[in-house]
Amino acid sequence: MAVKWNFRCACWGFISSLLASVLLTYCFSPQSHLAFRVIAGAAAVLIGISSLIAFHISTLRCSESHTLITLLMSYKWHQGERLATPSTLARATYMWKRPREAQEDLIRELTRRHAKTEYGRKNRLGEIRSVEDLRKKHPLTTYDHYSDYIQRLADGEEGVFLDEEPMRFGVTSGTTGAGKKIPLVSFGVEGDALCSQIKRLALYQGAQRPSPVQKRCFFYIHPKISLTKTGRVISPYTFIKQEDTKRLSELSSPPPAFTITNEPSAVYIHMLFAIADTNLALLSTMFTPQMYRALKCLEAKWQVMLEDLSTGQINAKIPLDPDTRRSLQGYLRPDKARVSQLRSEFEKGFHGILKRIWPHLIAIEAIDIAGFKKKIEETYTDGVPYFNWAYGSTEVGQLAINMWLHDKEVRYALCPHMAVVEFIPEQNSSDEDPKTLLIDEVEVGGRYELVLTTRSGLYRYRNGDVIQIVGFHENCPAMRMLYRSGEYLNLVYEKVNTQVVDAAIKNTIQGWPGIQLVDWTCAESPVYDPESSELYYIAFLEVDPGKRELNDVTAEQRSKFDEHLQQDHVYYSGLRESNTISPSRVKFVRPGTFLELRDFRVNKTTASVMMYKTPRKLRTREHVIWMMERVIETK
Repeated sequence: MAVKWNFRCACWGFISSLLASVLLTYCFSPQSHLAFRVIAGAAAVLIGISSLIAFHISTLRCSESHTLITLLMSYKWHQGERLATPSTLARATYMWKRPREAQEDLIRELTRRHAKTEYGRKNRLGEIRSVEDLRKKHPLTTYDHYSDYIQRLADGEEGVFLDEEPMRFGVTSGTTGAGKKIPLVSFGVEGDALCSQIKRLALYQGAQRPSPVQKRCFFYIHPKISLTKTGRVISPYTFIKQEDTKRLSELSSPPPAFTITNEPSAVYIHMLFAIADTNLALLSTMFTPQMYRALKCLEAKWQVMLEDLSTGQINAKIPLDPDTRRSLQGYLRPDKARVSQLRSEFEKGFHGILKRIWPHLIAIEAIDIAGFKKKIEETYTDGVPYFNWAYGSTEVGQLAINMWLHDKEVRYALCPHMAVVEFIPEQNSSDEDPKTLLIDEVEVGGRYELVLTTRSGLYRYRNGDVIQIVGFHENCPAMRMLYRSGEYLNLVYEKVNTQVVDAAIKNTIQGWPGIQLVDWTCAESPVYDPESSELYYIAFLEVDPGKRELNDVTAEQRSKFDEHLQQDHVYYSGLRESNTISPSRVKFVRPGTFLELRDFRVNKTTASVMMYKTPRKLRTREHVIWMMERVIETK
């Protein structure tokens, strides 16, 4: 039977306390030489501290897969963060009570840093000393405004528009167009680190705080990367390096797992090491579809995983690089007792499985998209809290944190230290030079397009996200995400946003008993058939028909989608009544189409599996034709 860390640490504490006592005896002995007494005293203090740490760890719930190094690193990180909680809360509360002041401090710091760069001189950043100055003196921008500067920065030029060399370049997922290259700098990482601390405190307020030596599972798929001329990495924002020992110390998967680029293999390995740990604290990934696929993987392959855990050998059918396989197997220890526990629970079924196999799991966290949170909760969680943790982007990092874990409606408190935020009222977003509101000028219920001045050097940058202010946290606005302006459906002038389309699709499917939505996307007819003068929307739906046949869904039932669009959007309704736009067409696609679409887009764009979000609007004829080839013909 393996010796547990609690026992090892108790022994370590006992032995080290005895040794410290012996050294203290020499320290206070008048017969000893002074230098020896000083050395003995210093050693006694250090050993005594190690004894206290060891005794403390011996009382904690601990993941047994730790090495001594990862155990101590994880303990130091999380215990230090715990001790810093009052300071972190004080900083966060101060900026939430005085958001305008935090914004003023940030813009002064940004212009101080960037004023002497080429961009700063050209745009007279040295003259901007307040948020009001920024609004008056700097134009609104899009990525094209910066693309040349960023390329020159990537090519190694100094003093272009940042005062520091980028650590690496993040690349956006390209959901609404081509991926954008964004410099990631240490000043931005510093701000993001505070957001991460606030995020964890929000989680711990809504759920039990885990032990500092409990591990977390993060379902990570290593992305494809490229290098600039100067050797800087270009990768998605979420990127784990093998040198990131602090981050890796708290994760249940060993370091080689974070080099796997194949999603099914990566998910299998992460889940295999996760189920081996009965004391796992947290399940985490970027978005809920990835979490859902990971849990589906467990449900489909638990017998194979138990065989691996029983033998200490990873199944040969899992595609892995030979060196990676050998390295991983060095970390996998046979555990017959754990296998027996897991088998007993899996054979009972998967409803509420998470709490049964991980009794000390405090939460699962992922940003919900496409309604996968509901699917996860219906089958797997059964009382395990779900945390929709943050709003952010590659351009800015984490901009807003969910402080309300248990509330049904997801909302995020803005972090005014991360970016200077301006707001374009939704009705003015199409104006040539729209006026903006500042952080203390918005109103509850207002819908706004975000404008961001970021730590990565983007000034008054329109990121395309439309949000709604739903309240305040202290004096700081709380928001919810609505839609991306780049994903409007717009054949004439109607501009139907994805929020309306999503609601219409879900309301339509409610009239099809027994059928569940898997995913959806849309296209405008001119993209598909540019020669035709007829205008209409095409909705591509992948559904799970359950025990029904798709032919059971009549044309009349499919037409409800168009009716719901008309009910929810006055401009679309008017254009339909005048026959300017023809009825929308609903197309069913074959099972697995949206996973194929993801792989298709990941292979052809800058998107990564980790950061991928299904595009709600297909923008190229190539993509629409690709989707049409997967349509299921129905009556």
